[in-house]
Amino acid sequence: MDRTQRALGAGFFTVFMVAWSVSAAQAQDRALIERIDRRLESVREDLIAVRRDIHRHPEVSGREERTAGVVADRLRALGLDVQTGVGGHGVVGILQGGRSGSVVAYRADMDAVYSNASDPVPFASETPGVRHICGHDIHTTVALGIAEALTAIRDDLPGTVKFIFQPAEENVQGARAMIEEGVLDDPAPEAIFAVHSAPLEVGQIGSVEGLALPGLDRVTVTLRGDGHSDEAAAAYAQAIRAVSTGEAVAPSDYVNAMVGQPRPGRQGGEWMVTGIVRAGSPEARARTKQAIDDELDALTYDGISYELSYEEQLLPDMVNDPELVRSTLETIRSVVGPDRLLEINQVTPFFGEDFAYYQQHIPGAMYWLGVSNSELGYYGLPHSPDFVADEESIIVGAKAMAALLLDYLDKH
Repeated sequence: MDRTQRALGAGFFTVFMVAWSVSAAQAQDRALIERIDRRLESVREDLIAVRRDIHRHPEVSGREERTAGVVADRLRALGLDVQTGVGGHGVVGILQGGRSGSVVAYRADMDAVYSNASDPVPFASETPGVRHICGHDIHTTVALGIAEALTAIRDDLPGTVKFIFQPAEENVQGARAMIEEGVLDDPAPEAIFAVHSAPLEVGQIGSVEGLALPGLDRVTVTLRGDGHSDEAAAAYAQAIRAVSTGEAVAPSDYVNAMVGQPRPGRQGGEWMVTGIVRAGSPEARARTKQAIDDELDALTYDGISYELSYEEQLLPDMVNDPELVRSTLETIRSVVGPDRLLEINQVTPFFGEDFAYYQQHIPGAMYWLGVSNSELGYYGLPHSPDFVADEESIIVGAKAMAALLLDYLDKH
């Protein structure tokens, strides 16, 4: 065999070995995914029962003690290292895989909201005036499902998954509190993922690269003087509300200014007007800030002066890391099907999310989990009084996110 033949032979052997290695790895991944699917199907009814238990006993921000106890007990039963009381009633579960690798985090929020609307499900809330109408009971159960699934392949898991069960999302206090108490340290995750209930059909998952949810700005107007301060305060409040666009605009142009009832200040003759502004893009935020300034400057009341404070990003924009999202799309498609992953890639301007605080520290991505079922009349718009989630979304979300986390650890 001459030198050329030897070189060709060596090249062929190298190509063959690389192809064989890739094929073997793919076969192993498929086998792990099949084990994940089998585990989730075997605990399907148990997970649904857990969700219904949480739904029956909703707890508002800062009071999630019972929910946290349910979560912690299940994680301990799976053999995870569990820490409780993090940032309030937060729970952290560490799943250490049998193979060395990096650390990835998964976050679920646990709190409910105040609502006096009737609960249209057989397992209705037993706490008067409190309901899960944002889907956090679904989020919590999806995360418990992921823990079940990945525990089933623990020996073959290449790295560590850090489960973050967060309290107080609705009052945007929980994420910051958990971060301040070190939830992103020891072990420090390299990325973080989550899902949020959405009015997509069950079985669908939506992805967004970049700005997904707008943050909140705070507006404060202080009026002083010996004129009719109460009358002026009402006019200033209305001027701020007037910058709202309504929903019949492009998502990136959306603006909503929510202003509370004006109230007397600490000093005589002083009145305070405070509000929250949500804008669908940085450009809309800039226009809104200028519009408020112009509207207030146009008001004149004898003997009254005002001071405007505009605090941007009281709650940060929730911005999904584009590269991180793109790296997961193939895996999600492989689980839900090629037509059920919706690359939405635009802002949903009507809500905010304190998941944004995690994204300020590490790359993160949140996906929209379809919970609606039009055939059954289930409407999955968060905070809608008639919110109902199809429980099949628990299995869909757990399968997709377990596969995503496994793929992330495989690649890192």
